[in-house]
Amino acid sequence: MKSTLTSVRWILSTCAVLLSTSAIADIPPAANECVSNLVETTPSADFTALEGGEVVRHEPTGLEWRRCAEGMSWTGTGCTGSANTWIWQAALRHADAVSGWRLPSISELRTIVERCRTGPAINQQVFPDTPSPSFWSSSPSAERADLAWGVNFHNGSDLWLSKSHPFRVRLVRDGQ
Repeated sequence: MKSTLTSVRWILSTCAVLLSTSAIADIPPAANECVSNLVETTPSADFTALEGGEVVRHEPTGLEWRRCAEGMSWTGTGCTGSANTWIWQAALRHADAVSGWRLPSISELRTIVERCRTGPAINQQVFPDTPSPSFWSSSPSAERADLAWGVNFHNGSDLWLSKSHPFRVRLVRDGQ
């Protein structure tokens, strides 16, 4: 009985430590950033901060996103540095080289577009300091071999991007 009680205490204390280090305080709401009383499409309440805030889980999809564009660093309250750019094949290689992460599909990338605002069209509380304009997806164009899908986070539109031009990357992973 004593060893069972000791084991239970150890498990509970370990869980408490893991919970306190994996999440941070709630992400502030961004509703006041919407224009013309439009309703948020990516409200802060849909996201849970993980790994000290460096990662967020989008609860409706279960996807986990890096909060900063690749090349930028999480400071605890925002992103600093300059976002790297890659041509499409290099962006795919970069994502493959980052263990556990990948380049999102176009449908996944669309889930973080904030439709109630522009400049940028992303929830700045969840994804602070997001540079404009375009980010790669892993989805190639079915119509032209030289194009792939991306999202312009200045206005929220998705578009075909030339695979030979460099654009930014935000990595995603399936929920843990």
